Amino acid sequence: MLKFWQFTDTHFFHRDPMPDDPPHSDQKAILESGEILDMALRQFIEAPDCDILLISGDLTCNGHAHEHRALIEKLRAVQKTGKRVYVITATHDYGLGEIDEENTSGLPVFERPDCRVFRGDLAELYHEFGFADAIAVYDDGLSYVAQLDDQTRLFALNDDGNGRSFCGFDEKQMAWILEQIAQAKADGQYIVGMSHHPSQPPSPIYPMISQRDMMGNWNENTRALANAGLRCLFTGHAHMHNIAPIVTPEGNRYWDINTACLVGYPGVFRTAVVKDGHMTVTTEAIQDTLAEKYGGVPLRERLKEIFDFLLRDIIESAAEDLDRLADHAGGFSVERETIYKHGRLFTTVGKVVNKVTLGTLGKVLLCGKKVPESVRGVKFKDAFLELVRNIYAGEEHYSKETDLGKALTAIAGQIPRVFKNHHLPNGGMGSFNALVYALLYDPTPDDRVEIDL
Repeated sequence: MLKFWQFTDTHFFHRDPMPDDPPHSDQKAILESGEILDMALRQFIEAPDCDILLISGDLTCNGHAHEHRALIEKLRAVQKTGKRVYVITATHDYGLGEIDEENTSGLPVFERPDCRVFRGDLAELYHEFGFADAIAVYDDGLSYVAQLDDQTRLFALNDDGNGRSFCGFDEKQMAWILEQIAQAKADGQYIVGMSHHPSQPPSPIYPMISQRDMMGNWNENTRALANAGLRCLFTGHAHMHNIAPIVTPEGNRYWDINTACLVGYPGVFRTAVVKDGHMTVTTEAIQDTLAEKYGGVPLRERLKEIFDFLLRDIIESAAEDLDRLADHAGGFSVERETIYKHGRLFTTVGKVVNKVTLGTLGKVLLCGKKVPESVRGVKFKDAFLELVRNIYAGEEHYSKETDLGKALTAIAGQIPRVFKNHHLPNGGMGSFNALVYALLYDPTPDDRVEIDL
């Protein structure tokens, strides 16, 4: 039996000295990232029945040398206990821009050239965390295959692409991956995959607003990987907790297991058990020791406060300040250009979201009787915030049988009529009702899955 844990998007921030104020535009607990990571690593070290940890990219916040040095020491401390750590890197782990360029994160800029780590440095920096044990390494040195036990191989697949505008696998890398899958199958091995960008949409709206933040050519790539024999890929980047199963036209099953950001809401990670070719994946919360620092507020609540603060500001800026909304966009993997391209839509929706209750909105849209009395006084802003938070936590549980589900489904049914003359994303509102309901309710559990490898 094989057991392992998976963390992703640790976004470890470290400076000496640390700044006093948090960034103004981030959904993550950046200043607390070191403390949260320490809690999670201590929890892993103390786990009596698991000695393998996977970390699937965006290890650091800015790719700053201070961050890498401090993080490597933390990971070395884990391995000194006899446990193993396997990592891949991603775009937050290296710098591309000029030293003195404007920094929109609200965090200190790189002080001098030697504080910026480049992509070519990463394989050597993290050599002892998976790369040293590799039985196969891709040409760029950042993707590798490692043997987790006698029967299971880890495919640690870096999908940086060209660094920013395209993330995924080019033709040459894809050929190498398929070759390695074929070799593993010929050797009678079970395969566990790990990459950074989601290979299936972690939310139905994600490809509309964040296409560049998915694995490039995700439909074609997942079909090829699944048909070759890869059954699952542990991913991150979206900061959403989601499990997306597909069946290819050829009849092969595949699961994208997208895990939430370790230092963001809701503060969780994955655990996996492989036995006789069957894998059970579950979700665990970080055990809380941060509460005393914040007056007794549990870690999940603290992360919720940070998430809600940013989202509320986004909702308010949508109504009154598109530039501020664009500044926030990156925190939720939305392109600035998307904000300006659909500015009229964002402003119109923002004004509505900020002011009205569900009951009032139902009356305006002529569907008031379909809005249950129990939720008529709920502000649309608060309902929207809760729904977005639920998507990130993997808790889309408002079916049409719930009062909130009934209300929002009825309201959504009238939206296409209101916006029929507006330019809308993704070709219009033909499937708007289905899209909204998919955001409200996801029948696939996101906290647990059973997979035959």
